[in-house]
Amino acid sequence: NNRQFKLKFNDAALHDGHLYGLDEGILACHEFATGERKWKKGRYGYGQLILLGETLVILAEDGSLAAVNASPESFEELARVEVLEGKTWNHPAYSRGRLFVRNDREAACLEIGK
Repeated sequence: NNRQFKLKFNDAALHDGHLYGLDEGILACHEFATGERKWKKGRYGYGQLILLGETLVILAEDGSLAAVNASPESFEELARVEVLEGKTWNHPAYSRGRLFVRNDREAACLEIGK
């Protein structure tokens, strides 16, 4: 139990012994077994994330979509694009090469491959 990892209403993703989540709106990586924080960088607000392979896909609170390498070594944002307008707190969903995102006013489907 790590009291310094404050996910609020966000989910975390476990990958290769490390937990990734939005800690007070900033992406953080913690070693799962010890709770030790490896890094904390990248401001995404109170968005949501999912893990696809080796990549964290983050739907940020501002409606942007980011891809971040899931590595405990360092924070590396691979790409970031605007996909929705306005505050966005919903979880992205992935199926068959398509990513579905939405907020309270609009939705989008993006082909991102398998």
